Amino acid sequence: MQPVDSSSIIKRLRWQRTEAGAMNFRGHLICGALVGVGMAEGAVHFAYAERGDYATWGALFATTTFFSLFPDLDTASVPQRWFFRCVFALLLYLGWHEQYDLATLVAILSLLPLLDHHRGWTHWKISPLVVSVLLGAAYEYWRARHAFLGDFSWENVHGLIRGHVIYLLACIVGWYTHLVLDGRFRIFPTERGHH
Repeated sequence: MQPVDSSSIIKRLRWQRTEAGAMNFRGHLICGALVGVGMAEGAVHFAYAERGDYATWGALFATTTFFSLFPDLDTASVPQRWFFRCVFALLLYLGWHEQYDLATLVAILSLLPLLDHHRGWTHWKISPLVVSVLLGAAYEYWRARHAFLGDFSWENVHGLIRGHVIYLLACIVGWYTHLVLDGRFRIFPTERGHH
């Protein structure tokens, strides 16, 4: 197997930038998928998932990749149309399998980028932490409330979150991947400084 030349990969990814200097959809998708593979393999390596647990591996990959695209879903585009087609199919699937709590979370999450203008709150440096943690806590609170009914306590919520922390981390890592590629952290600065 031939070693990978990282400088040629970075040069090709810089080619994936738009006129304004931001990474385009294809660049975000490729990098998000690469980070998604790394996230899923990292979960296996650090024993958050077992080797051969393809459902968890796929879910972590999909979550990371999705959040690497999420901030740019606030603008009308071909990727946005495909995204909402996929969300529609996912909502049908979740409804068919009576996973209404997860369907509700997906529906709310998919509409969030539309609440502001392009490169608005979805491109703030603090957004990945705040939004992911708030949505994760609300989802776990809802699940804990229904799982424990009369015996509800915040310790139960904490236990549920601890069991799903790898997914929360996948959300945050995917979203920050997008922001890094857009030049928000000066690792890959853009030519025009559009932020």
